[in-house]
Amino acid sequence: MTSHESPSHVIEMFVREVRETLPETQSQKLAAHEPAIAGTTPHHDGARAAHCARWAISVAADRDLAHPEWSRIKELHSVWRDVTWGAGFAAMEHGGGGPLRDIEVEWVEDAVQVAKLVGEAEGWDHAPWEDLLVELIAMEPSGSAPDHT
Repeated sequence: MTSHESPSHVIEMFVREVRETLPETQSQKLAAHEPAIAGTTPHHDGARAAHCARWAISVAADRDLAHPEWSRIKELHSVWRDVTWGAGFAAMEHGGGGPLRDIEVEWVEDAVQVAKLVGEAEGWDHAPWEDLLVELIAMEPSGSAPDHT
């Protein structure tokens, strides 16, 4: 490939949101991924956004945290679980954009919110935000999401 499109918009949004959330102790972890992020393209952003939604649902379901927002997030995820597959398929088929773009933004923001709640409740070393970032970056070559169920 001789020319490189801009990095993945979904990854850039995730990084921007997570950067505002992370404590300073986690910032170096984020910085370590900058070269890989720069090598991504927006081609798989629909699949990346859908993966963020599945990740948030899975992480939320795996935890029983006493946090004021946790029950609201779990309730929201029970609704999203039903629409994620269909919207994710449409995003992959049509490459995102249009009305799907709004839900992609919500899915990314929700994944960051789930990571933040885990970080605050269990400690940032137990918040799996970095695992999600690595998964999103890894989607570049194949376009297939890792199974996170």
